[in-house]
Amino acid sequence: MLDESVWQELCERNGPEFVERVHIPGLIHRPDVIADLILEAVRAATTRVDDNDRDLPTMRAFRGTCLDYDASERLMSGAFPGSSPRARSGRGGRSELHSWLSDRGGNDDICLAINAVESWDAELAELLYTRFIVPLESAGVPLTRGVDWYCFVAGTGTTPFGVHTDPEPSFIFNLGPATKTAWTWPKSRLSVLNHGRPRTLDAEPLLPTADSACLAPGDFLLIPAGMYHLFRNDGPSMFLGLTVYPEDPEQTASEALFHQMRRRSARHNSGTRAASDPVAGALGAFREVLRDDSVERAVERGAMLRRSCGYGSPPRFPDRTSDQGPPYIVTRLPIVMAGQSVFALGRELSVDLGGLADLLKPGAVVGADELRDAATTPEREAAVHALIRVGVLRSVGTPS
Repeated sequence: MLDESVWQELCERNGPEFVERVHIPGLIHRPDVIADLILEAVRAATTRVDDNDRDLPTMRAFRGTCLDYDASERLMSGAFPGSSPRARSGRGGRSELHSWLSDRGGNDDICLAINAVESWDAELAELLYTRFIVPLESAGVPLTRGVDWYCFVAGTGTTPFGVHTDPEPSFIFNLGPATKTAWTWPKSRLSVLNHGRPRTLDAEPLLPTADSACLAPGDFLLIPAGMYHLFRNDGPSMFLGLTVYPEDPEQTASEALFHQMRRRSARHNSGTRAASDPVAGALGAFREVLRDDSVERAVERGAMLRRSCGYGSPPRFPDRTSDQGPPYIVTRLPIVMAGQSVFALGRELSVDLGGLADLLKPGAVVGADELRDAATTPEREAAVHALIRVGVLRSVGTPS
């Protein structure tokens, strides 16, 4: 499916800064495998479980260069139809997706952008983590700020944002079925655009000075941070993108500080004096936080939660999957154990696993007899239920 040795070599040779443009033809041997999993994620993301389901995906629909709010709303809750994409394959499923965009979005030229796409499907999340993120991790690429897996689907046209740059390196995987044309410019070549803007929608005059590449299905393109770029769809196609957010120690510490302050402020504001003077409550919380190691502990906890998601977004699929009983398959996303806590799929569980920990091997199938032998106390039985609830144990054959 993926040329793993080539991907590992890229991570080790170009990381952690990724400052060179790299085009690798045929990096993914079976782009349809990933495409089908994305179709399943889109189906789950756009299908509301019940009338109270407000767990909407992060989707944006564009017409040309304009964000179409109406089409975005219709697509987010528009139930991508048909049989499960797992029953379809390759070009057929992607064709259905483009037809759905046209019918539901109301236009043939809709470009759909989806962020955190892996959060809607267990198999997709596990594949992206094990095949793509683990090599980045082993190559020493910092993942403390996490990653974003995103997807663009379109039939025609160029990038809605025009010629632009991104503050992080962009990892682009063309899943087809059509080719895509990419143009890139080093920052020095376009140091000043019209009126000093960092982007332009008037790309045509700039194309002769660009470095171009035709991306066939399965091709990969690495665009360094700050490099100008533009994509054109040569036909209906889908690409998967990966953003690795760079380290930012100050922001990490600030977020942990604010998180702890909010927790302490809630306690302070429950008192009579603080309730009448919220600023005093906030200042009291600030002094408390600075007196102990709670910020440091919050940073460590955040890192464990992020790693337990495979460094991506917290999964949505556990709450959308019914438990059909054993046998169960163990998630391939990391399970982080620290003291009396287990961090898994973006959740912290205060459970004592005991012998259950020996069963939690990534991808292992666990049967009823094994669970019964390991869950010998009410506390262990409760731990099993918690593992099922958050998706660590997933019923084999159950839709994600």
